Amino acid sequence: MLRKLSIQVKYLFVFVLAILMVLGAFLVGMQSLKVQQLRNEATTVAEQVVSFRAWIASFGVVWTEKQHPDFPDYLGKRVDVDGNIFVSKNPALATRELSNIVSKSATRATFRVTSDEYRNPANAPDGFEKESIAQFKRDSKQKYAETFEGGFYRYSTPIMVKEACLRCHGKVEDAPPEVIAKYGSERAFGYKVGDVRGIISVRLPDITIHEVLGTFVNLYTIGLIVIAFLLNFLYTQLGIINRLKELTTKTINISKGQMDQELPLVDNSSDEIDKATHSVDLLRKSLVVTMKHFG
Repeated sequence: MLRKLSIQVKYLFVFVLAILMVLGAFLVGMQSLKVQQLRNEATTVAEQVVSFRAWIASFGVVWTEKQHPDFPDYLGKRVDVDGNIFVSKNPALATRELSNIVSKSATRATFRVTSDEYRNPANAPDGFEKESIAQFKRDSKQKYAETFEGGFYRYSTPIMVKEACLRCHGKVEDAPPEVIAKYGSERAFGYKVGDVRGIISVRLPDITIHEVLGTFVNLYTIGLIVIAFLLNFLYTQLGIINRLKELTTKTINISKGQMDQELPLVDNSSDEIDKATHSVDLLRKSLVVTMKHFG
């Protein structure tokens, strides 16, 4: 069926099919670009949190004199000779307070730190976070986990136990008294360097394809697309289809005995249509010679 159609119709069919395939590839590429953009943003947030926790862990705890009323929790308390009260914040407390501040700000990304061995019930992992922790424990080489959930992009990366972490998460007998006093001696101990302590979980609003397209669609790209279609149309319609139509018409006329057809000949051309025109012209000349011989 398709074989009997004109070249123009066949070309139009192939052209439309190619356009649909290009659009499909473009949408797939947009989806991949969207995920990569979200992943990069989430990775940046996670790396900043890791650096923040590492800085605090390098000192063990940080001490503050004034406590914000929104963050009354603390690990230990000391009073100096002047009667000033100082409280300490370990990496877990400081990170949770930072997470609360970020969640109330205008930033796109929010994060939290959680573990399957959590000490604070408020830090209990949700479904995605539980599965992420399990994945990281099964495969120590896995760098991140991700999913889309409820209009949000979810990302997690493991927190690996380092030497500085063992002070509070190694042997129970080595833990500071204030850690035992606050959290007890049952949870989050017995870790070794290189173990998965928990995860940093980042959440970002999903980016729609419409938003991604908005970064690409402008007067310049639209203009280039229009020019590309116009050039393609002019080349195929004027450079190929019309020339084939002309050659077909003159070949039919020759077959009807009209030997005075003038064919557009181009010498030494590699163009297939020019070669076909030369062949038809040779056939026309042979027919003229034959007709004169038998005439």
